[in-house]
Amino acid sequence: MGGKSYYCDYCCCFMKNDINVRKSHNAGISHCTAKATYMRHFEHPRIILDEERMKMPCKRYFDGFCKFQALCKFGHFNTKQLQQLEKIVRKLKKTRRSKRKKQTPKTKQNLPPSLQSMNLAKLKQSNFALSWG
Repeated sequence: MGGKSYYCDYCCCFMKNDINVRKSHNAGISHCTAKATYMRHFEHPRIILDEERMKMPCKRYFDGFCKFQALCKFGHFNTKQLQQLEKIVRKLKKTRRSKRKKQTPKTKQNLPPSLQSMNLAKLKQSNFALSWG
């Protein structure tokens, strides 16, 4: 299988390159939390905000440490962090709206003839028998 050890990018650790070892590692809670934390960086702030608003505050996290981290069913954001996240979401929404407004309207004049809308009056006037081919 190429090499004696396997490196887990999420956990930053080496292990024996054996399918059973990898399966048991991938099923472990430390790997699952590391993977969830890593994937959380790529989620849209709006999704994170909606999820965190629905959760109750985590007592373990605010008392010191929560071993479940990203997999915890309770929220790990305090009110100040939630407000910052709301600001980020508002800014993203605002920039998305301004991008829509800045887009140039698509004119029918610049389209190739095959994509322009058909003018039926002009079509009736044309004589295909004389000018075809």
